[in-house]
Amino acid sequence: MSPSQKGAHGPRTTSETDTSDLARGAGVNYVGYVARLGSRVPFLMFAGLLYGETRFGVYTFGITLVETVAAISLFGMRQSLYKLMSDEVAERGHAYRAIAHGVVLALAAAVIGTLAVAAGSGVLAEVFRFPSARGQLLIFSPAILFITLSDILLVAIRFTRQMRFEVYARSLAEPITLTLVSVITYVAGMREYGLAVAYVTSLGVAAVLSVWFFCRVYSLRRCIRTRLEWRQMRRLVEFSAPTAGYDLLLKLADKIDIFLVSYFLPTSAVGVYGMARQFSTPTKKIRAGFEGILGPVLADSLAAGAPARAQHQIVLVTRWILTVEVLLVVFFAFYAGDLLGLLAGGFGAGATTLVLLILADTINGSLGVSEFAAVYLRPRVNVVLGGVTLLVGVVANTVLIQAFGLEGAGTAVLLTAILVNVVRVVVNKRSFGLVTIDVCLLKPILAAVPAGAAVWFVQRIVPGTGALDMLVGVPVLIATYLIGLAALGLEAEDHAQLERVRAAFRK
Repeated sequence: MSPSQKGAHGPRTTSETDTSDLARGAGVNYVGYVARLGSRVPFLMFAGLLYGETRFGVYTFGITLVETVAAISLFGMRQSLYKLMSDEVAERGHAYRAIAHGVVLALAAAVIGTLAVAAGSGVLAEVFRFPSARGQLLIFSPAILFITLSDILLVAIRFTRQMRFEVYARSLAEPITLTLVSVITYVAGMREYGLAVAYVTSLGVAAVLSVWFFCRVYSLRRCIRTRLEWRQMRRLVEFSAPTAGYDLLLKLADKIDIFLVSYFLPTSAVGVYGMARQFSTPTKKIRAGFEGILGPVLADSLAAGAPARAQHQIVLVTRWILTVEVLLVVFFAFYAGDLLGLLAGGFGAGATTLVLLILADTINGSLGVSEFAAVYLRPRVNVVLGGVTLLVGVVANTVLIQAFGLEGAGTAVLLTAILVNVVRVVVNKRSFGLVTIDVCLLKPILAAVPAGAAVWFVQRIVPGTGALDMLVGVPVLIATYLIGLAALGLEAEDHAQLERVRAAFRK
């Protein structure tokens, strides 16, 4: 569906279409996620075995910094631009004006951020007691521009509910390039800067592909010819500012553990913690699979004045996310040590921390989708919640990292996730009348109990540990979990999606 074909009045789709789009959009993203994971795992193996904990620690600090600045450059438009594009379509029949202003604002902020990091690399390295990162931050800095360019163009593409282009750019081209270049730079003798060069190169490739895909969905000529208006730019800034503030606070809250680990602990410990964070990525990606499609779907429901429909969509997505994440929690609870142990060195010391991070990501991933309601109804609520998240994260990490090291950081992340999401659920109920917690969310948790017991039993009867244990335990885990879910009863939407899958296979 092209932007010009969207309806000008009321919701653009029916409730059934929304559910189908949510499932299909997330499904496309998960295909890309599996492909990304297949490319990412070799990179983590090479990075751990070839570059070691210390160099991976510098890499962790570098990507954390540039990704934080890139998030600031996007100025909240990952969510807010959908609303402005919807308004433009209703008013003009297309969204080119909103897109053009959004791209200009994002790229201007990204250029400033890139120059700031490059010029202040020495100061930043000193502030975080990370002198070994001084030279590498210069290499990392162009990544800010590449990330921002990809993100803003993919936001515009997602408005049309087409998810495959993001999969091609971010889930295939980017991780494959990252893996290949990291090996090439190591073989070429670039041991100190190889990971930084690989990272920036992979994001550059993704940015080029994002431009190409954008041109397939929209007319680049119409975007370029769109006249920039100060009034429209001010409207964009004013509307996006609360969400941008929230995004900044949330990004800082999400990354503050890495910054404080970098400040308080040795570089090698940063590498171990960074690797644990990388292995926790699968849980984060479950929510990310829905975010791209949930934004425009919720924007339609809320813009049409259908809060009950929006509430159903939030609960539905929360349950779908939780169903997958709980399975991953059980898997990592039993096998985190085995996976990190494959990297040799000291990476195995992060096993407990990895499980704590997985639990935190599960809470944020499932309950956190309810934040979209505030983005469209009362953005300043999220700013307050972001401030609370950051404050709690700073205090908890500062105290617990110094007391318990890496496990303290993981515990701080978990405690922060619990507190903030409890507050978020209460706010949605009292401020918007949206009940985002439903009894159906207990089903995945209950199904995980026999699944965990089955894996525990397998570990007791299978001789030894490691590959054989996992080879037997993982199929048992999945089978027992699915049987538990079926015994507890599937929801109507689940039956509908399963029927669509069966129909697709029959064809």
